[in-house]
Amino acid sequence: RMGVPYYRLSLSWARIMPAGVGAVNEDGIRFYSELIDSLLRHGIRPVVTLYHWDLPLPLQLEHDGWLSPRTAAAFVAYASLCFERFGGRVLHWLTLHAPAQHAVNGFARGEHPPGRTVAP
Repeated sequence: RMGVPYYRLSLSWARIMPAGVGAVNEDGIRFYSELIDSLLRHGIRPVVTLYHWDLPLPLQLEHDGWLSPRTAAAFVAYASLCFERFGGRVLHWLTLHAPAQHAVNGFARGEHPPGRTVAP
């Protein structure tokens, strides 16, 4: 009734795959699946962001987060799972929320996680 054609939401990688790889939290899948179904029932198309600054902690602690190719490989597995489970209902995907903010404030200025700084 509000005339909202789209709803942007972010999936939590840590909610879906708590360790970042391997075991899938089916409760997390169910949560997002029910949300997506509800949106569609109301004529609202979901626009889904895969990564919104919520890297699963084990990937940060064990592999140094995004600085490791292992994290990129884990992201591919996570994204593939999301496409498999939600892709038939989600037509619009965003890979990263505010990638420049994450890169600059997280890895250059150290103002956001992971709090790294790089001297100019």
